[in-house]
Amino acid sequence: MMSRTLPRLIATALLVAAVPFTAHAQDDTKQTDSKGGTPTDAGFVTNASGAGLAEVELGKIAVTNGGSAKVKSFGQHMVDDHTKSGEELKNLASGDRGYATAESPPPANQKDIDALKRLNGAAFDKEYAKVAVADHEKAIAIFEVEAEKGSNKELQAFAKKTLPTLKQHLKMARALNSGK
Repeated sequence: MMSRTLPRLIATALLVAAVPFTAHAQDDTKQTDSKGGTPTDAGFVTNASGAGLAEVELGKIAVTNGGSAKVKSFGQHMVDDHTKSGEELKNLASGDRGYATAESPPPANQKDIDALKRLNGAAFDKEYAKVAVADHEKAIAIFEVEAEKGSNKELQAFAKKTLPTLKQHLKMARALNSGK
């Protein structure tokens, strides 16, 4: 009995010892893409594209459900700007870089979308303004991380170029919220 168990124990020990080395080797391949990007870049693409899709959806709802001309106008502005930047991001992420863009808004944004679809007029305007402020604060944070820590130069340049627009959107959203 002992003669059969010992080879199994040795084989198992060797296998267990080899597992960390293989896992480490696989992690190294995920650290960079063909353009020198890191997981920070991949996360940026997914998060930024999902946030952009949410802003387009929310903007469309604002155009139809908004109570004031200001809210409807802001909503259309969001549709236009976020559609344009989303397409630019998709072009940057495509090809051999292997970054995945979001196909739909993130779940937290989808909850806001679903809730806002049920509102109209002044009630819609108030909630939409709150959501727009919160969403743009999050988006700015996502873009600032990429601008500072991203390693894919094209994505980093896109983040830096887009930040002033997002900050302007935040300023506009805060103005909606304050009634100015």
